[in-house]
Amino acid sequence: MTETEFFEYFEPINLNDLGFHRGQGYAKWGDKMIINLDGEPLKQIDKQTEIAIIGVREDRRSINNKGCSHAPDEIRRCFYPLMPPKTEIKIMDCGNLHIGNEPTDTYIALSEVMSYLLQKKILPIILGGSNDLAIGAYKAYSNLSQIINIFALDAKFDLISDEDPVSDENFLQEIICSEPNYLFDYTHAAYQTYFVDEQALDLLDDLHFERMRLGLMQSNLDRIEPLIRDADMVIVDTNCIRASDAPCSPSPHGLYGEEFCKVINYAGMNDKLSAICFFGDNPINDIALRSSHVVAHALYYFIEGYLWRKHDFPYKGDDNYIKFHVVQQNGNEDVVFYKSKKSDRWWIEVPCTNEMRRKYIRHYIVPCLYEDYQAASMGKMPDRWIIAYNKLNI
Repeated sequence: MTETEFFEYFEPINLNDLGFHRGQGYAKWGDKMIINLDGEPLKQIDKQTEIAIIGVREDRRSINNKGCSHAPDEIRRCFYPLMPPKTEIKIMDCGNLHIGNEPTDTYIALSEVMSYLLQKKILPIILGGSNDLAIGAYKAYSNLSQIINIFALDAKFDLISDEDPVSDENFLQEIICSEPNYLFDYTHAAYQTYFVDEQALDLLDDLHFERMRLGLMQSNLDRIEPLIRDADMVIVDTNCIRASDAPCSPSPHGLYGEEFCKVINYAGMNDKLSAICFFGDNPINDIALRSSHVVAHALYYFIEGYLWRKHDFPYKGDDNYIKFHVVQQNGNEDVVFYKSKKSDRWWIEVPCTNEMRRKYIRHYIVPCLYEDYQAASMGKMPDRWIIAYNKLNI
């Protein structure tokens, strides 16, 4: 694919339709970004571009959220007037992806443009649309034969359903069962138990995937940081936000807007993360655009987190890390922890064969908390270590 062919996938943006006018007052995001504009379409990608925004107005496979296809432009309407930070960063808004004749065509187009950006080391931000678009986002990595971890924020598990064909309520099944499969780990956070079937919980446990329900997450939001630090891609459904803060959400319970922005800020700080997707925002159900404002603010905090990245991941022999050995009383191999001198963050090493280390070089050293080191010192192995050990030593 050439850069000219890349931009042929997109419909340029009309700023008048968004009610944004450049050059008025202090410079805002809409002034600072490189935008694929109607009448001034982009022909090439600036070599310094680090992040690319892609709108996908697709909701044909949505069961109960028709209208979310309007979200990309409404999120832009709320994001463009926000003030950028002082630190310079090149962000490109590609416009809206041309929708295919069938939703599967849209998935393929999304996977192709995302793969192109990932190869150029540009981080895509996907503004949907319904969350079945995650299939296209995942296929971008499978196109590159890259094994990945996915982190999802969603009030429900879109996993087990009688719906046929694939929809926004069962798309995870398509990802988990795809062949060849490039999904190493999946973490689901902010789910609400009254929306979740026990079979879905059992299936995630059987696959050694991780999960954290809403109540546990809100009791100490910092617990989520190591889970999100391990992700290559984040999938967000706005139903994880409570309806008082995001009226398009179907539940009175969920994350507060401030909590949501903090979690997305963690995602931005994650050095491994190479794509993030925002799905489910429905302006039809929120005339005041409060939901779109929350997502726009989360975008701001994601970019802020991205600017704080430390390029932090422990490798043996790296002087930027302190290595700790926790001696096991039962005679088993020591548990190895790493602490970053740059960020004070912690990781735990999971023992496995040399073959597995070569295959999963980015996955056998697992992010954790200082509390996990303390627990291991008292003889209790952290849950993250146990889950990863079972996955790497089956």
